[in-house]
Amino acid sequence: MILSLFLFFLISLLILFSTIGYGLVVTKFLKFEGFNYNYGLIGFLGLFILSIIASLTHLFAPHNYIHNIFIILIGVFSLIYIDRKKFEKLKYISIIFVLLFICILMAKNNEDFGFYHLPNSLQFAQQKLQFGLGNLNHGFKHISSLFMIMSLNYLPLFEYYIFNLTNLLFLTFLVSFILIEIYLRKKNNLNLTNLILCLFLILFLAKFSRLAEYGSDISGQIIIAIYFFYLLEFFYNKKIELKSRINYLKLSMIMITFAISLKFISVIYSVLLLILFISVEKKKQIILKLLKIDFLFLIFLSLSLFIFLNFSATGCLIYPVEKLCFSEKFKWAISSETVNYLNLYYEVWAKGGAGPGFGTEDQEKYVLNSNWIPNWFKVYFIGKFSDYILVTLLILIIFISFFYKDIFLHKNKLNKKKKGYSIIYFSIILIFLLWFFNFPTLRYAGYIIVFSLLTFPFIFLIEKKINFHSRKVLKKISIIFLISYTVFLTKNITRINDELKLKENDHHNFKNFPFFWTKNSEFKKVVINGHDLYLTEGACWSVPSTCIRGQGGLNITKKNNYIFYHKE
Repeated sequence: MILSLFLFFLISLLILFSTIGYGLVVTKFLKFEGFNYNYGLIGFLGLFILSIIASLTHLFAPHNYIHNIFIILIGVFSLIYIDRKKFEKLKYISIIFVLLFICILMAKNNEDFGFYHLPNSLQFAQQKLQFGLGNLNHGFKHISSLFMIMSLNYLPLFEYYIFNLTNLLFLTFLVSFILIEIYLRKKNNLNLTNLILCLFLILFLAKFSRLAEYGSDISGQIIIAIYFFYLLEFFYNKKIELKSRINYLKLSMIMITFAISLKFISVIYSVLLLILFISVEKKKQIILKLLKIDFLFLIFLSLSLFIFLNFSATGCLIYPVEKLCFSEKFKWAISSETVNYLNLYYEVWAKGGAGPGFGTEDQEKYVLNSNWIPNWFKVYFIGKFSDYILVTLLILIIFISFFYKDIFLHKNKLNKKKKGYSIIYFSIILIFLLWFFNFPTLRYAGYIIVFSLLTFPFIFLIEKKINFHSRKVLKKISIIFLISYTVFLTKNITRINDELKLKENDHHNFKNFPFFWTKNSEFKKVVINGHDLYLTEGACWSVPSTCIRGQGGLNITKKNNYIFYHKE
């Protein structure tokens, strides 16, 4: 057990260093001079380029042991070659990684993990690109660059047990990024963005302390938090030269692209980018500086691969938008009836009209206009949504209590609203309305927008009241961060203790410590048109690829060494 934990930690640390190495390659490729100061940002850029590499190599080969070891070693060698004289930075991010490592020690995963997170990642690890996977089971319809990155962690000894490391890397890079910006680069940033980062860090440490909660949703919200920071710095920070501001804009565009590839629903946050860009000065000059082949190439490649992988699995450029599907042109594509049914079901579910053990009879009528709101309020708002609001308000109360004198007893008057603040908050309201009237469930990219809607008015009012150059202020912020980490640590220790107490025959027991619990799904090997598949009745979990749930009417063809699944 101790040896397994030690090896688990060592390989995780090696993957962390490798990811940073890829991030440094991106900064060199895009000529982001001076951006290697923050290994949190470098880590995010590393994850972004790894999502592209993983998606690209999957077109031609599975992410097997040889492939993944090769990818890891390239990242490590890149780190050594590019930044060999600055290993001091690795010490700090390694300490943060160690402090957060406890959250990856879990028995119970997200409720969807066995249905499509693990099966998708395992499919990418064991098979190269296949067409029509969405016909095999429901989980294969959901494509995310998160699963692509996870599949790169398929390694000897550990197999799929290290897949969750990807989400831990997102959290590690977020904490590292914010701490560096707050304590080391505070003079370069605005009070506005420093305040936003503080509140985001408290939120993610205290609220999202359990890695199993992340699923395929929270990592995208972490990227949106970084997107907010760079976009607002670009729009407001007149202290820095235009060249640096353009780089901030480029970084914000990379982040929104990455978030979309993690979960397409994050596209609603691009509204903020569009509105702020319309209101900014020197548009022509900015556009000309953005028209760089290297930068545009990465953005285009990321989005193109994401769209193509959606298309290969479902026949839809963006699933489940029926108008972007080619159900009639490709026999392996999901039928338009299925797409329309699922699209409506997702909306009904998000609006509180369906769930375990209940569902509305007339779904089309339910989602029409505002018919759904009373039931959504009863089923979802009272409980999950209201709890999140309370957590947000509690964060604000704690923050205010620490800075009461600075906020209310300061000689200066409260900062007057600027024109730009109105534009930002108008954008936030618009994004919230898009979210609320289409898919009002927090896991559908709702966490950041609801948090921003509640906290930004407070931030706008006090951003001139809190001086981040003051040691006294930084000391108070440090205490708040320490409290947040204590909450994070306490919740994880309590969780692990409870999971260790579970008996061997209990679901989600921790008898395989430090590795998570997996359900031993019963399956049998079936051969269709000469191809081996593995049939199971329930969730696929770790069933060997390619896993199917029901084989009725399934046909398989092979063309140009690629497999196509289609229904008769």
